[in-house]
Amino acid sequence: MSNINCRMKKKSFQGWAIPCLLPVACFVLLSSCAEAPTTTEEAAPLPSELKLTAAQEKNFGISLGTTRTQLVYDAIALNGTVEAPPQQTASVSFPIAGMVRSIGVQTGQTIGKGSTLATVESLELIQLQEDYWKTRGQLTFAEQERQRQTTLAQEDIGAKRKLQQAEADVRVLEATQQGLEAKLQLLGLNPQSLKTSQIVRVVALRAPIAGVVKRIQANIGMTVKAGDVLFEIVNQTGARLVLKVFEKDLPQIKIGQKVMFEGGSATIVNLSNNFDATTRTVDAYATLNGARVLAGQYISGKVETAPRQATVLPETAVVRTGETAHVFVKTSAGVFQPVEIKTGATQDGFVEVIFAQKPTLPIVLTGAQTLQAELIKGEGEEE
Repeated sequence: MSNINCRMKKKSFQGWAIPCLLPVACFVLLSSCAEAPTTTEEAAPLPSELKLTAAQEKNFGISLGTTRTQLVYDAIALNGTVEAPPQQTASVSFPIAGMVRSIGVQTGQTIGKGSTLATVESLELIQLQEDYWKTRGQLTFAEQERQRQTTLAQEDIGAKRKLQQAEADVRVLEATQQGLEAKLQLLGLNPQSLKTSQIVRVVALRAPIAGVVKRIQANIGMTVKAGDVLFEIVNQTGARLVLKVFEKDLPQIKIGQKVMFEGGSATIVNLSNNFDATTRTVDAYATLNGARVLAGQYISGKVETAPRQATVLPETAVVRTGETAHVFVKTSAGVFQPVEIKTGATQDGFVEVIFAQKPTLPIVLTGAQTLQAELIKGEGEEE
């Protein structure tokens, strides 16, 4: 009987255990499935070197070499304009109203002093000549009257008052004639060469200085008023650069330094004592060293400071990526590896380079940009 009870209890336990253990097994199984993704292998690191075939090296234009040492400078950028001295700049106008009949020059043309810029016809010019001849006639009569009154005064026949009046009339007419002669000379006419039977209607407008025609503000048939500027002439002799020096760069700018710019150079000869609080700059004045520039032209130049001997590489060897830079070296196994560097001054196609530890392996001098593109391409394929 006891054996029967034992069997019944065992059977009852087994029947209870199976339903109870089943959820536990399912829970364990689900837990293992949920954790499965965390057990996958980590992604392989991106490539940091390249292995090229001999054909690829040739196609990439790879050339190898080492660093070199040369004199380099720090460059301070200076921007400004070309300024011609006031005595070498002329604004040419016609002193009276008239009409432009012809123009004899073109913008940019080099001309000499006295060259004909244009011809102008003027009614006022005709009137001036009429007044001039009328005054001369009146003066001739006034001088004759004075002589007559002088003779009468000597014979004590006429009143001295008439002589005084005659002398005053002569002086007034002489002054009027002198004024008219000055006006005619200002217009380019010589009063002594004028003829009573010939009135000049057109006169030439001439260049007061030699130089280059910078601007023409006239055309044939245009009516001009007295004082209208028709031409601007600039003589480059004595031209200088007016450069803006920022406050932070001022301690490094000295008189005598050379300013290099495209097409020439200049030498700093003076620094202004006036500080512009708006732009935070000071003007530096530099004389040109034979460079061909035009007044008003914008100039972007640089001053070379802090000369030193430095390790350099060609610009083609340096790969810049954002704020960092690197070069490639080639190992004995033929593998190209990037080596990070710091860069300094750049001049004459070379870059100052600073290594944490100077490599002993040959450095890629040309083809570095192609290597970089291939490296990036390889990284993309790995992803």
